[in-house]
Amino acid sequence: MYRKIARILLLTVLTSGSALSAEIRVRIPPESADIAFELKATMHTVHGTATLERAEFVIDTATGSVSGEAVVSAPSADTGNKKRDKKMHSTVLLSDSHPEIVFTAHRYEGEIDAAGSSEIELVGVMEIIGVEHPLTVPVVVSIAEGTARASFTVPYVEWGLEDPSTFVLRVGKEVPVTVTGRVTVVSDADPS
Repeated sequence: MYRKIARILLLTVLTSGSALSAEIRVRIPPESADIAFELKATMHTVHGTATLERAEFVIDTATGSVSGEAVVSAPSADTGNKKRDKKMHSTVLLSDSHPEIVFTAHRYEGEIDAAGSSEIELVGVMEIIGVEHPLTVPVVVSIAEGTARASFTVPYVEWGLEDPSTFVLRVGKEVPVTVTGRVTVVSDADPS
């Protein structure tokens, strides 16, 4: 009930004249998130999933600045093939020594429509195997409906991660990723 009231108040602020000074704090509950990735390989495409650990962002609509991060569990990445997953974790993601993949947002581009769907881009960095890389993430978000969808590509070989290709099996050098989830507006009084 409290979150519903907070969402209504936020919508009122965003659609009023004071929208330019609004600060929006949003969270994607991990249990609501689906992270899917794919990797093209010789004669087939590998499909996988991963688990969101946490995601919270503070968006300043007056300045376009964003703070916050989304953290994905590297060891949770799964393609359904134990041998392939073992290689992915031991030689590509280095999951034992780098258990988190973190996207930190710095700013956004686009317009946020509190009453409808918005297409924005979160601009920031992704840290993977301990190294940060610039990344822009296109996001379709509806604050009113509480939904978000992001689709982006990780050029993992260009970023210095191991290419798992072999003489016989060739794989793509980029991994398309799609993240969907519920977006919850959070007030400062809501610590959960």
